[in-house]
Amino acid sequence: MLATRTIAHNKIRSILSMTGVAIAVISIIIIASLGSGLLAKGESTFKQSTMHLWMTGKSVDLSSQYLGAGEASIDGAYELADELQKDDRISLASPILTEIVYAFKEGEEPKPVFGIGIRGAVGADDMMVSVSEGTALARSSHYNAGRYDGNWTYEVLIDSRAAMTLNASVGDTIFIGKTLSEAEEKRFRIVGITDSLSMFSSNPMIIFHLAELQSLTGNKYYDRVNLLIIRLRDPATADEVKEMLETTYPYEVSTNSEYLRKIVKQNAPILVSAAAIVALAVIMGMVLVMTTMLLSLNERRREIGILKVLGFSKRSILTGIGLEGFIICGIGGVIGCLLSFPISELLGYLIYRAVGFDGIVVIRAEFVYMGLLLTVVMGLASTAVYMAGINRITPMDLLRGV
Repeated sequence: MLATRTIAHNKIRSILSMTGVAIAVISIIIIASLGSGLLAKGESTFKQSTMHLWMTGKSVDLSSQYLGAGEASIDGAYELADELQKDDRISLASPILTEIVYAFKEGEEPKPVFGIGIRGAVGADDMMVSVSEGTALARSSHYNAGRYDGNWTYEVLIDSRAAMTLNASVGDTIFIGKTLSEAEEKRFRIVGITDSLSMFSSNPMIIFHLAELQSLTGNKYYDRVNLLIIRLRDPATADEVKEMLETTYPYEVSTNSEYLRKIVKQNAPILVSAAAIVALAVIMGMVLVMTTMLLSLNERRREIGILKVLGFSKRSILTGIGLEGFIICGIGGVIGCLLSFPISELLGYLIYRAVGFDGIVVIRAEFVYMGLLLTVVMGLASTAVYMAGINRITPMDLLRGV
């Protein structure tokens, strides 16, 4: 077939076109797999969660990589939590504060890390934190009947990412503060390691007693937190309790599924950017294939004119010469599908090393079919362009110069 000979003759041009198609296919498969994996991970995390309601300020912004950044706050958190737990339907109301702090070991460079403050005996059985190494945080008396004048424990938990980032382990002492200068004045001892709260941030994490993080970051003056999570005795009462809380308090209350949708909605710019990357890759692939087809058509104008004079039908000409674009798209698409698997494995490994989440990028069969469908569409489009070019060729005009 002349089309295959043309591809072999113009190797560099053909390889570039196949590369463009392969990149487009890889982009659509990987982005679809990543998006699906993130949603599945979020749904799985919330389903496994022992918490059922999430109370936040009215103006919530989760678009930041840090949960709580730019988020409206809840004031009077300790009193509010105590008041909520008087309701027989609520077994636990836990206020949470999230802040970015600086931490470092003596003699090493300070690193910004994600600080999260939780009330109570953090790491004990009645809380949502399980310690994988070391011990739980002992109860702190720093918050004392509305005042922050009790003793500090100066104890923290860290996750495995923070342990790697700070080169620290259980028993080490680290400096922590809201600013670099403040960090030099506060020493905390690492008593345990936990990855239970990795869902709250993609960054290295330090877990504090709530009151101590409030004092450390200046949130003690209004007893301020970002979030209050609620565990119900009966999860079936979630909608009922949610309605009661929103009627009683000036805060927004979400169930697990609503909170997940809120996160997805407020990260819409990221999703749009991902879609734009895919669209750009598809357009680039189409442009490369179209360019190849138009150059091939220009090189074969005289040959096509002669074939027309000899009585060859458009279908015969297209079958012999014009399937070049379809073949290029097919080969590029298959290569793209095959390369998607090792690329997804590599991306999944990098995500796991960066944020500790496993199984985020999982290629499903329908995503591969989507990539193959894209190659068919691109092939049909290139063939249509070639056919249009054939129709514009006037044999007599070309043969006058023969």
